[in-house]
Amino acid sequence: MFDHKLRLRQFGSSIARISPVPLHEGLLMTSAFRIVYPRISFTVETIRSFINAIFIIALDPGGGESTDEQAFSVKGQMMWLAESDLMIFIGSPRLTSLKAMKRLNVYMADIPLYDVTREMVLLYQQRNAEIDITRKLDETTAELKRTSRMLELEKQKTDRLLYQMLPEKVANQLKNGQKVEAEKYDRVTVLFSDIVTFTNIAAACSPLEVVNMLNDLYNCFDRLTNTHGVYKVETIGDAYMVVSGVPDATELHAQRVANFSLAIVEQAKCVTSPATGKPLQIRVGIHTGPVVAGVVGLKMPRYCLFGDTVNTASRMESHGVPGRIHVSAATFKWLEGHGYMFRARPEVNIKGKGIMQTYFLVASKQQKISEPRDQFFLEPYATPSGGFHGTGFCFFFSSFNLSILLSIRSIFLVNLNV
Repeated sequence: MFDHKLRLRQFGSSIARISPVPLHEGLLMTSAFRIVYPRISFTVETIRSFINAIFIIALDPGGGESTDEQAFSVKGQMMWLAESDLMIFIGSPRLTSLKAMKRLNVYMADIPLYDVTREMVLLYQQRNAEIDITRKLDETTAELKRTSRMLELEKQKTDRLLYQMLPEKVANQLKNGQKVEAEKYDRVTVLFSDIVTFTNIAAACSPLEVVNMLNDLYNCFDRLTNTHGVYKVETIGDAYMVVSGVPDATELHAQRVANFSLAIVEQAKCVTSPATGKPLQIRVGIHTGPVVAGVVGLKMPRYCLFGDTVNTASRMESHGVPGRIHVSAATFKWLEGHGYMFRARPEVNIKGKGIMQTYFLVASKQQKISEPRDQFFLEPYATPSGGFHGTGFCFFFSSFNLSILLSIRSIFLVNLNV
């Protein structure tokens, strides 16, 4: 309560405790308080003109230097007591949060029991807590989404790496915790290749040079496996092994391996030997037959092929000729009538197999290798029936006919001398 001259006459104990200026009777109101709302001068006449308005008074000895949020303010009603010629202000603390109460050194006990300010502070605090929880939940959700996307990308990288080591079908079974049973495949085509004079190259070069050479060569071969749809089984040193028909059966297994073999023979010439600087030359062996395929081992499991077909394909490679594709009679029959050209090789004694009739694959409808000028260059093109291959006869005729003419010429000169 204050009089007409703004002298303080009466005040509550809580206001006295909170006020930064010691309150006492007779103190000018303007020394400790200021009117925040409405924006009027602090005089009794002005206040009486706005007597029906809601007043907000702040404890502010600085004359308005503090902001409304920083100062402790009270919201209430002004009433003029004509009998005692005094102005009385009745109000409640203007607080919104426990944080503000702590800053202003105000306690719940300072607020009247049935004052709505209590509920407002608690509701505001609850709302802030809910907003804070919602914000943290949104941040956690966004972080989980980012983590999920990163995990998906890493999973894709892991899957790609796994599918390069194992067939996709087998890898998915292992990921699902399923046991991968060995399967028998009745018709597959297996290819082996190795580098001619690799032992000499390894002896003449540093290990790093050998590794770089093999890496360049096998990177080219790996790209061609995707192009021709064959599965790379493994590499051991300079040996490169692929198969078609496993693990996904196909009737085109022989054609796919044949096309792949023609491609790698030419592609190997693009990689040079670090020992001589000359293009590499490879031997290729191919055989068709049944195999059993399965995953072997628990640590670093490998998808392996077993059976005599694998052994025979390896023998085709080891008994092959540099720069040529050595195929068995079984593969030759599978490729019959599909536009491939072969040179018949005289029967050869294959280690562990005995005498075998084998062939050299030299061309397809789309591709032909550059044959080495060796003892087999003038051998005839052949089909399983022993005749000339229809698409290759004209190609063969020029070189083969030349050899016949030279033979006739030699016989004629011998008879003439006689």
